[in-house]
Amino acid sequence: MVLFPVRKLDSILGRMVEEQQVSKQDKFPKKKYMGEAIKIRLSHELSEGEKQATEKREVKVLQCLKSLGIACDENNVPNIAILGSGGGLRAMIALLGTLVEMKNQGLLDAVMYLCGVSGSTWSMSLLYDDKDWTENVQELEKKLCDALVKDSWSWQEAYNITSQAADDELFSLTDTWAAFLVYQTLEQYDQTKLSQHQEASANGTNPYPIYAAVEKKKLNKDSENCPGTWFELTPHESGFPGPGAFVCTKGLGSKFDNGMLKEKKEEKNICYLQGVWGSALASMEKIIEYLLDLIFRRQRGKQEKAIFKSGGAHRIDGHTMFSFPPGTLCTCACCQCILLLLELLVQASSGKDSKEIFRELKEILKGESSKKAFQKCCEMSETWGSKTLEERMRACAELFEMEFGEMQTSPCTTLWKIFICICHWRWGSTNNFLYKCGDSKFTDLAKDQVIHLIDAGLAINSAYPLVLRPERKVKLILSFDFSSGNPFETIKKTATYCEENKIPFPKIDPAKLTEKDNPSDCYIFKGKDVPTVMHFPLFNKKNCPGEIEDFRNRFSTFSWSYPDDDVKELLRRAKMNVSNNKEVILEEIQQIVSSSTKEF
Repeated sequence: MVLFPVRKLDSILGRMVEEQQVSKQDKFPKKKYMGEAIKIRLSHELSEGEKQATEKREVKVLQCLKSLGIACDENNVPNIAILGSGGGLRAMIALLGTLVEMKNQGLLDAVMYLCGVSGSTWSMSLLYDDKDWTENVQELEKKLCDALVKDSWSWQEAYNITSQAADDELFSLTDTWAAFLVYQTLEQYDQTKLSQHQEASANGTNPYPIYAAVEKKKLNKDSENCPGTWFELTPHESGFPGPGAFVCTKGLGSKFDNGMLKEKKEEKNICYLQGVWGSALASMEKIIEYLLDLIFRRQRGKQEKAIFKSGGAHRIDGHTMFSFPPGTLCTCACCQCILLLLELLVQASSGKDSKEIFRELKEILKGESSKKAFQKCCEMSETWGSKTLEERMRACAELFEMEFGEMQTSPCTTLWKIFICICHWRWGSTNNFLYKCGDSKFTDLAKDQVIHLIDAGLAINSAYPLVLRPERKVKLILSFDFSSGNPFETIKKTATYCEENKIPFPKIDPAKLTEKDNPSDCYIFKGKDVPTVMHFPLFNKKNCPGEIEDFRNRFSTFSWSYPDDDVKELLRRAKMNVSNNKEVILEEIQQIVSSSTKEF
C-alpha cells in the first residue's frame, strides 16, 4: 500500500476532477501522427508534463533545503524561480556563471523553475542537452567556454542552411538570423529539438525550463502589458498562457484548423528557436547593416583581386558591390538591385547621402521593360528624405517586386527572399495552432493563419509574466538582470504590468531605484500575499566598484564574441552576485518557509 500525505492526496484527487472536466470540455479530438497525439489544449492549467516534472523536482528541492539547514516538510516546499534576462552573449555567459555559482554554494537544487529571455535562453537550451546538467554544470561551463572561443563557424554552411530554409512557405528573417548570427556566435548549429529536452526537464534532477517569446502583432496592437502578448515554450507544451491556449511542443508549427490537425510539420530545431528567442539584440538599423555586411558585402578589401579572378564578385562604377565564394551568387540585375536597395536602407539609417545609389539604381532600371520600376525609383528619390525607415523599407520592397516579381532561379531565390523579409521585417513566422478556433475567447487570436514569434526582450526583458502564472505558485523570484542600460527597467515594467492586470506583486519603492549608474548587487521587494523578489543587477558597486560603466561598454549587447580572458572575467563577476548574497538568499527562503508553515 502506498501512503500519500493529505496535501498530496488532495492534489491528486483535485487533478482527477480537473482532467475529467477538461475532457468534457475538449472540443478538439486528438489526431494520431506516427503514433503520437497532436492536439491543442484550451486551459489555464499547467501541462501534465510540467505537473509531473515539478512533483519529481519537489523531492530534490526538499532534500536541498534540509541540507542547507532549513526545516521544511513535504507539504510546505516553496517554489523558487530563477529569471535570466536578455542581453545577448553577455546574458548567456552571465547566466551560466550564475548557475555554476548557485551549484557551488549548494543553492541550485532548491530551484523549481529556470526561465529565460533572449541571451539567457541560449545558455539554458545548451545546458538541457545534458539530462543531468545540474550535476555536471562545472564541466559544462568549461566545455561551453571553450566552444565560444573556437572559430568553427562556416559561412558556406550557414548560407546553405538558409537556402534550404528559403524553400519553406514560412521562411523569415529568423531562419537567416539563426543560420548566421546564432550559429556564428555560439559556434554550433544545434539541430536537436526542444521536445527532446523532456527527459532533462522531467527527471527531477534539473529545474523545469520555461522559454519566453512574444507575438509580434499582439505586441504592436495590445502592448507589452497585455497578457495575450506573451508566448511560452517548454519541452512539453507551448502557447499563450494569458488566454490559456497551448499545443504540444512537437506540434508547434503544424497546421491546424478549428482545433483539428491538418498538416504535421517538422518541429523547428533549437538553433531556430535560439533565433526566435534572441532576435532583438540591437536596433532595426544595426540588424539590417549586420545582415548586409555578413551576407551581401562579404570578403571586401584585400581579397578583392583574388575574388574577381574567381568570378565571385562584380563592380558598379568601380567599387565592389558584393563578393562570395564562386558559384554562390550571380551578378544579374536582380542581385545588383537587391544590394543597392539594402545599401539605401543602411545609408538612410546613418544619415548619409543616397543620391549616388539612386543614380546607380536608375541605371539598372533605365530599360523600356523597367519603365514602371524606373518611375517608382524616381519618385522614391524625391521623397526619400521625408520618409520613416519603415516607409522606406516598404518602398524598397514595392520597387523590387514591381521589377523582378517572383524570382525562381537559384541563387537569386534565396537573396530576394531574404531581402523581402527585411523590407517587410518578417520574423518568426509560425503556423497558428488557434487558426479558426471556434471558441469565442480566442476570436482575436484565431483570425490569422500565421503568427510571428519574436524576442520577449521587446516587451519586458525578463519573463516575470510567465513565472507569475498563479498555477506555478512561485514564492521567491531570483531575478538576475543582465540588461544593458538601466538595471531597474525590467522590474519597473513588471510592476506596471502586474498593476494593470491585477497580478499580486510586491510594491516597488522608487526611492530604492535611483542609483541606476551605481546600483547595489541585491534589492529585495516583498509584501503580504505576494511573491518575494530578489533583484541582482549584473554590474554593480560590489562586484566592480568604480568600473560599472567600463564593464557595460566592454560587454555590449551587440557583440558576437569575446576574447577568452573577457569570458572568464564576465563569469567571475556574475558569480560574485551569488556568492556575496548566499546568506541573504537563505534568509529569504527561511522566512518564506516559516511564513508558509504558520499559514498551513
